[in-house]
Amino acid sequence: SSGINAEYGYSKFNTWEAIEAELKRLAEERKDIIRLDSIGQTYEGRELYLLRMSNNITEKITKPVVLIDAGIHAREWVSVSTCLYIINRLIENPADDYLIDAFLDSYDFVFFPVLNPDGYSYTWTDDRLWRKNRSPSNGSDCVGVDLNRNWDYEWGGEGTSSYPCAIDYKGPAPFSELETTAVKKWIEAHKQKVVLYLNFHAYGQLWMTPYGYSTAKPSNEEEMLKYSKIATDALASFRGTNYNFGPVYTTIYPASSISVDWVRGAENILIAYTIELPDKGFHGFITPETEIDPIGYETWLALRELLITLGVDKNLIRTEEMVIF
Repeated sequence: SSGINAEYGYSKFNTWEAIEAELKRLAEERKDIIRLDSIGQTYEGRELYLLRMSNNITEKITKPVVLIDAGIHAREWVSVSTCLYIINRLIENPADDYLIDAFLDSYDFVFFPVLNPDGYSYTWTDDRLWRKNRSPSNGSDCVGVDLNRNWDYEWGGEGTSSYPCAIDYKGPAPFSELETTAVKKWIEAHKQKVVLYLNFHAYGQLWMTPYGYSTAKPSNEEEMLKYSKIATDALASFRGTNYNFGPVYTTIYPASSISVDWVRGAENILIAYTIELPDKGFHGFITPETEIDPIGYETWLALRELLITLGVDKNLIRTEEMVIF
């Protein structure tokens, strides 16, 4: 059945309502490893959900945090399905993936599965290719701010627009939007613990490092590029999906006041990536549903390899499991 109250399915795209119901179901059924919180509301009153996963989960975060967000751009549906795929993979904990228990022992996974629920809902009801949120602009009939141009790091620089009708409108001020402000507050409160940040988009098959505002290089760019290669090699091992990696500015295009620049530049979270999921333009934003599982799986392989390598390199693995690397 289609429609707003259709059942959630992991191999199809789902409405905001179905996603919300699924997040609540998971939290209810797996209280041992999941906490679901709302960190605020959108302009239209939808909840901004944060789903945390860890073994022996408690209210307080005590472990290194792996932070993943998706759906900051409304039309990029495969970013949301991939985030949910990873959540489901950690829950299902398949017997052949013996590292998942070690990961859940060692890390606190924090997911923002849909960072722009108003925009996402709008892509189902009105305009499949809508990108921005749905907040009105003063003095303009045009609606919406590009939430990935609204972060307070080199705000309004190259690759942003001051024009409310533009798709990359930066907003009236940095952190003018409820969505970005809510995430900012959460990250500021927990940044000392965040060891990895992934920001999912589509499309392009790119695994990108900061910065987007200029050719400036983060002090640990070499380290980030090393892990990019490790991740993209693991990803390609499944079916040969080929990703390019490098800084946002030169790998895709100049883009200022984006989340990954703020996370790395302002908050000093050292390993931070913006990921453009498949494809390279044949389907573009309109990902076929047959691609949901393979994209989810190959992206999981990349994350899995990152968690192993980072875990070993930075001595983060804390587990009673027998882990043979």
